[in-house]
Amino acid sequence: MHKQIAWSSEMDLALLREVLRVEPYDGEYGTLTVRWKTIASKLSSCFECTIPYRSARDHFEVMLEGFKATDKAQRMFGTGSEEEVTEQVQILQDIVDRRAAKDEVKKTKKDKEQKRRDSLESTGSQLCVEAEQRVAKRQRSVGPTPKKEDQDIQDLLEFEKQKHTDD
Repeated sequence: MHKQIAWSSEMDLALLREVLRVEPYDGEYGTLTVRWKTIASKLSSCFECTIPYRSARDHFEVMLEGFKATDKAQRMFGTGSEEEVTEQVQILQDIVDRRAAKDEVKKTKKDKEQKRRDSLESTGSQLCVEAEQRVAKRQRSVGPTPKKEDQDIQDLLEFEKQKHTDD
């Protein structure tokens, strides 16, 4: 069990810079943990202490959520004065913007793939229906061909009828 880390403002800034550099939110499935471990490893070497990747990730998420809440309140109500924008705020805003852009790209890609799958599925269904219609049409146009046995029976009945009418 790791002891709780007391995050300093210097550590916060280093964490944000590393997140900006590595972009863990942009990884493919299965690479998220590896990216956070890379960030934690870099921070651990910089500050000569062990920082678990989950601690780094959780602290980043808390900072990000706090920033979003503050930013939303400022946009809604305003502060009425010019504020000094710190490097931490600039990096957080940059991360929020990049994350939103990456999410939009992923969503667009997913929607495009879904449309492609739907198109292929409807095309396949349409081809199947057309094939069934062609088979049905072919069977109707050929019509029922009398089998040899049926023809023989018909001939025999005709012969018997003729025989009885002659008698």
